Amino acid sequence: MDDPAKPILVVGATGRHGGTGRIVADTLLDAGQPIRILTRSIDDRVAALRARGAIVFQADLHDRLSLLPALESVDTAYFTYPIASGVIDAAANFAGAARETGLKRLVTMSMGPAHPKSPSHLGRAQWLAEQMFEWAGFDCLHVRIAAAFLENIEMLHGREIREEGVIRNAFPDVKVSWILGEDAARVAAAALLTPERLPAGPAVYPGSPHQYTQSEIAGIIGGVLGKPVRFEAIPVDRWRARIIELATGDDRLNADMAAHISAVAGALHVMPALPPNNMIEEITGKAPQGLLEALETGRFVLDRPQLTAT
Repeated sequence: MDDPAKPILVVGATGRHGGTGRIVADTLLDAGQPIRILTRSIDDRVAALRARGAIVFQADLHDRLSLLPALESVDTAYFTYPIASGVIDAAANFAGAARETGLKRLVTMSMGPAHPKSPSHLGRAQWLAEQMFEWAGFDCLHVRIAAAFLENIEMLHGREIREEGVIRNAFPDVKVSWILGEDAARVAAAALLTPERLPAGPAVYPGSPHQYTQSEIAGIIGGVLGKPVRFEAIPVDRWRARIIELATGDDRLNADMAAHISAVAGALHVMPALPPNNMIEEITGKAPQGLLEALETGRFVLDRPQLTAT
């Protein structure tokens, strides 16, 4: 680990979907590690972290000059960006500011589809953003999560599950790995605190031993709710339009996310899903929760907002 007296900068500590930045920040604070957090706006989520000892910097990833004070005298940082457009510009600004201030090591929360030939435009953009971090000369570790977030089920299907007892999407009914955002965050926190426990980078692909088909997900949720829940496959274009429609009432969603999710769904009809693995338990010493356990323990709920990790 780097000098523990120096603060680690956490980008995305007030993010909502998956909440990895907040969990990383809390985990570092629990370990006695000084942190700085970078946020665009000040709200109750920021106040809670400040009360725990985090130093708060208000800045914008799309404004390089605003990033300089937060990065001053920082050797290590955690970077994450929403599933939305703009990651390349944000990465360029961050890399430029971080080179100027002498950043040495960077842990990035990434996605399995981050690849130069990804079917998703956001997957290709994420890959290019990570390339820029490497070109900037940082010691990089890109945590490319090889699983879907369980939180997606609530965000994309919570209403139709409650009202119609159905999960509609364009994914094939094949087994895919699933994890909670908090389990992904624990890997990133370990990469910051105990980097020697992770495989050599620049990219690692933590997945999950928990794999489910869409029908199996429907069955598990139906069992917990005590009512029938079924899976209904729909075309990719209809699925994309449905997510865009949902975005009008849920600011966690956006048109770029709709394009990303529907593109990944379409690709899984012609290519295999990433295989399961036990990397999260091997790195953190704690196995990720499966869907049933997450529902029974309240780590995952089907009503917005998601429960906050403790």
